[in-house]
Amino acid sequence: MRFIRINLQIIIVIIGGIFLATLISQPSPKVSSIIFLLGFVCFLLALTLVLKEHSDNRAISNHKTNPKPMSIVLLLLGIFGLFHGVSYFIGNEPLPMGESSCRAICGLILLASQLFGEPVGELVAGSLWSGLGFLLCYVGFKLR
Repeated sequence: MRFIRINLQIIIVIIGGIFLATLISQPSPKVSSIIFLLGFVCFLLALTLVLKEHSDNRAISNHKTNPKPMSIVLLLLGIFGLFHGVSYFIGNEPLPMGESSCRAICGLILLASQLFGEPVGELVAGSLWSGLGFLLCYVGFKLR
């Protein structure tokens, strides 16, 4: 199991590096996309740590689950939510246009921007993502 986990981590880092090089090599690299990619790679690496913890504890018949790896994952997701919310506040992230993949938070942002205008939509988007980020960071910190 250790062999699989290490190979999985190597694959995540290599593919993440390739995608990062692709994003940086564009004429005008988008900072929010780079931050999203780095957050996603960190999230995947944190999940491999959860896999390590699970496989180590599975060998012991009388074990209690350790919430520390999951708290790290929640903290990383919360930090991503905060950065995503800040990108709406400073104007780096465009508002959603209402594509077919637009769901809950995207729909609320779209509704607010259509009803009250683009500045209110940016405020709602930043507030929703930042609030979600704070909530995930709080839950991750309490689990730890």
